[in-house]
Amino acid sequence: MIEIKNLQKNFGPHEILKNISLSIPAHQVVAVIGPSGSGKSTFLRCINGLETITGGTITVDGHVIDANASKKAQQNEIYAIRRKTGMVFQQFNLYPHKTAVQNVMEALLVVKKMPKEKAYSIAANLLEKVGLAAKEDAYPSQLSGGQQQRVAIARALAMEPKLMLFDEPTSALDPELVGEVLKVMKELAEDGMTMIIVTHEMKFARSAADRILFMADGVIVEDAKPAAFFEHPQTARAQKFLQQVTEF
Repeated sequence: MIEIKNLQKNFGPHEILKNISLSIPAHQVVAVIGPSGSGKSTFLRCINGLETITGGTITVDGHVIDANASKKAQQNEIYAIRRKTGMVFQQFNLYPHKTAVQNVMEALLVVKKMPKEKAYSIAANLLEKVGLAAKEDAYPSQLSGGQQQRVAIARALAMEPKLMLFDEPTSALDPELVGEVLKVMKELAEDGMTMIIVTHEMKFARSAADRILFMADGVIVEDAKPAAFFEHPQTARAQKFLQQVTEF
């Protein structure tokens, strides 16, 4: 599903990602964890072209972003990848003047040119899937942070992505609202969605992910199954990180 070879990303003289290579098969749930500033979010943003890569290649479902290709060729591949990829950010980025169901419908109407009745049916079903059937006519200002993030997840799912990317989806939420978002994400994982999740929620990473990528200083320091990583980290850097996380 995803093949990354020698990925590099620089911001000016600063090397943020350093020759990252890995493969992710379809239906795998990958949690990316590590200290702040390790390159986790940049890594995620490179996959769907929100950041221009400095070196290497990223292949998603047969479409290749090549750092050596022309800008036009890269952009064409990025558009193709984005059509197959949903992304959920820290901030919800909902349209404040549209209801929950209208927010989910928007891309179906504008991008897919879908008839309004069909778009509404899909949006309503997705809001039910994320536990918000009763809130379809509510505006973002009338929803809690957790509810807004679940609308954002429904909006991403509306485009029927093959891959979902989550960039710290619970970091902007009050602690008591985190669980409702993680529950929806866990259900997506159980449904077989291919997912890459940058997260600081260690319990969630351990229980929902098939695989842990531990990043530090722009490289993948460890790549392991959750039980192996959390119980027997192989490197001093990972051991230090886990010691600083109070849950473990």
